[in-house]
Amino acid sequence: MPIRINNPEKKARIATIATLSFIVCWGACMVLWEIKPFWIDEWRVIYNLKFKDATMLWGQLDYLQQFPRVYLQLVKTFTSFFDYGYTSLRVPSFIVGTTLLLFSYRLMNKIYSHDNYTRFLFVMILVSASTFTDYYVQIKQYTMDLLLPMVAIWQLIELLRLKNVTVLHKSRYALLCSSFAIAPFFSYTYPITIAPVFLLQLLSSIQILRRDNADKINMLIRQLFPLLLCTVSICIFYVIDVAQLMKDKGMQQFWGHLMMTNGFSWHTFFYGLYNLFAEIGSGTIYWYLFGILGILSFIYGIYFCIKHIRSSDNSMHTIMVLYSVILLLLMIVLFLAGKYPLGEPRLNACSIPAISILIIHLLDTMNKERRWKTTCGILSLLLLAGVTGNIYSTCYASFTGPSFTKKMNIYRRTEQAIHLAESKNIPILITPGITWPYEQTLNLPYHTTMPGDWVLKTYPAYHVAKQVLVYPINSITKADEALKQLPQDVTTVLVGNGEEYQVIKR
Repeated sequence: MPIRINNPEKKARIATIATLSFIVCWGACMVLWEIKPFWIDEWRVIYNLKFKDATMLWGQLDYLQQFPRVYLQLVKTFTSFFDYGYTSLRVPSFIVGTTLLLFSYRLMNKIYSHDNYTRFLFVMILVSASTFTDYYVQIKQYTMDLLLPMVAIWQLIELLRLKNVTVLHKSRYALLCSSFAIAPFFSYTYPITIAPVFLLQLLSSIQILRRDNADKINMLIRQLFPLLLCTVSICIFYVIDVAQLMKDKGMQQFWGHLMMTNGFSWHTFFYGLYNLFAEIGSGTIYWYLFGILGILSFIYGIYFCIKHIRSSDNSMHTIMVLYSVILLLLMIVLFLAGKYPLGEPRLNACSIPAISILIIHLLDTMNKERRWKTTCGILSLLLLAGVTGNIYSTCYASFTGPSFTKKMNIYRRTEQAIHLAESKNIPILITPGITWPYEQTLNLPYHTTMPGDWVLKTYPAYHVAKQVLVYPINSITKADEALKQLPQDVTTVLVGNGEEYQVIKR
């Protein structure tokens, strides 16, 4: 007997809205109160923000960092106005992430009919993915990498809508053109996600030219002008930003194990391809479930596209499947060419909407077949329950356990120590203990041990203008030796390891 649920759409909608509301409140709490210590990825970005001026940010960033420079400049302008305070460092990503939630929910209702309860997977898979839950309020660019694929899908919908519009809505068209001109500067993966739109627009243009319509040239110009703006912006973006990324040998070396840089490898290929789909799930069960289901939905999506390639089916459903398949194939081609890594969730975040679309497509197709209704019902329930449960469990785990307690202890003690050192204008000697649990995990070519001095300077409590000197030491027990190496007029220093601090004198 097929699984029957009374009004599944309503229950899924209530669960989705409740979960999205919860996660926004969760994010707001982390923004307003200092309850989420910064970590290694954020330290690297914050150091560049605090100690490089606007001109220097266009050059090579310290500590193997890459960040879309226009976006980084805006972040610096905002955070510097508030002297790099805790809340200001959290706000940019929070705004982008919250916009993503609202935008994806609205986009979901444009793509799917309101009686289709599997459509909520489009939003919930995105929110449940580790890239979102990990980086929602972090001072990194990954929430933008999640938002812009959604923007690309919206841009595709708007472009194709122009084909059937007789009266052009000027403000709406201006917004579309502006989005194409601006978006490339905010994400390194946006050019990848917008590439399928160019191909689908080419197919649409061919259909328009075949029409017996006197206004078809004007219609084509309306559709192609935004793409022209996008092309110009991508070219400028490449020259001023991406070219530096491509020359960053350290970054390529760091992610080399996920790229075909040294020729084809079956192990690298299958590892990257499987993880592209599997890593949108969390936990062993859902890692396998999403991996298998994602690959099956991708294969079926390819079959569906081949089957419909000669048809004149321009339904929203078919267009979304075509877009998703083309995007994933493009990512795989770039991966095989050694230009793009596969298998790292944050680097492949742009694929999540496409994978979600293909999974929903497969489930909806199964639901139409009587023999698959029960299986479809079970899978849909498992996926919705799993992604929803993962969101709540991830939020809970982020504020519990001995690891969180120790990180908060280090954060609070260090903030107090910085206030003390600045009030007395004395140097700070700091051990790698402040970087716990990353003391020995920094895999960079120029050192293997994480020094504590630059990490301490990334703390919001540390004010660049006060110029309190900070020196790295290996151990508190060696503080006396380190003090002897300092200028003779330095008679007092503050020594600490993150958890413990003490003032010592010559």
